[in-house]
Amino acid sequence: MFPAQTISQGALEKVKIATRKIADTFAISGPFNIQFLIRGNDVLVIECNLRASRSIPFISKSLGLDFIDVATKVMIGQQIDDSSLPALTNPMIPSNYVGIKAPMFSWPRLRDVDPILRCEMASTGEVAGFGENVHSAFLKAMLSAGFKLPRKGILLGIQHSFRPKFLYEAEQLNSQGFKLYATPATSAWLNSNGIPASPVAWPSKENSESTLPPVKQLIKDGSIDLVINLPNNNTKFVQDNYLIRRAAVDGGISLITNLQVAKLFAEALQYSGKLDCKSLFHYRWLNSSTAA
Repeated sequence: MFPAQTISQGALEKVKIATRKIADTFAISGPFNIQFLIRGNDVLVIECNLRASRSIPFISKSLGLDFIDVATKVMIGQQIDDSSLPALTNPMIPSNYVGIKAPMFSWPRLRDVDPILRCEMASTGEVAGFGENVHSAFLKAMLSAGFKLPRKGILLGIQHSFRPKFLYEAEQLNSQGFKLYATPATSAWLNSNGIPASPVAWPSKENSESTLPPVKQLIKDGSIDLVINLPNNNTKFVQDNYLIRRAAVDGGISLITNLQVAKLFAEALQYSGKLDCKSLFHYRWLNSSTAA
C-alpha cells in the first residue's frame, strides 16, 4: 500500500533511520529490499535483501519514475542527476491517490491444498489498483486479482479472539443488506450482539442428524457467494475450517482468511458502486498539478 495509511509518523522516522544505517554500513549502491515489522511505534528489521524486489515496478509505476534505470546507472558507476529523485529527507508522497499491490493465487488448480496464507509465499502473481482513496484502490486491486464481490450471502467463521475486532465490520455487512450465515459459535456470538446470522452445519456434521443447512449446498445454490474464515490452530474445528475454505475455492466464490483484509473489505464494500475508471496517468497528472 502506497503511501502507507496506518503507520505512525514516529514509526516512519525510525524506518528512515534504520534504512540509512543499513545502506551506509554495507555501502549499498543499487536496489535493495528491507522488510520491517511495525507495531505502534516499535520498528524491527526482519531482513534485508541486496536485490530488486517486486515492489520496485509497483513504486516506479506509482510515481512515474524508472527506478530500475536509476539503479542500473548507480551500479555501474554512471553519474545521474538526482535532483528529481525522492530521498529519505525529501520523500515523494502522492497526496491525491493511493496505490495497492495485491497478490493473485492459483488455489483452484491446486487440488486439496489448504487455501490459507502462512509464512511461505503462495502467490503466483500480482496486480495493482489505484484510486482516490484507500477503499477505492483496495477494491480495484481485489477485482483485478479476480475477486468477486458478494451479491447475496456471506459466511462468517470468526475465531474467538478475533470476534471483538470484527464486530463493527459484521454490523456494516449486515447494514448493507447481505444475508449473514455463520458457523455455530460465530452465529451465536453475532445474534447475541444484535446481528442476525443463520447458523450452518460444520462439514463433518452435514451427513449426521444435524438440522442446520450444509455449507456446500448453500455455496452450490448461490446462497453464499463470499466466505470470511478467520481461524487459528487452537480451535478443535481445524479440519472443518479447512473443508469450508476448500469448498469456497472449489465452488468458485471469493475467500478471505486474513483479519486486516476482512476489516478493510467490509469498510470498502460500501463504496463498490462509486468506483471510477480513471487511469494511473490521470492520478499522477492530478498530483503534479496540485503540487505545482
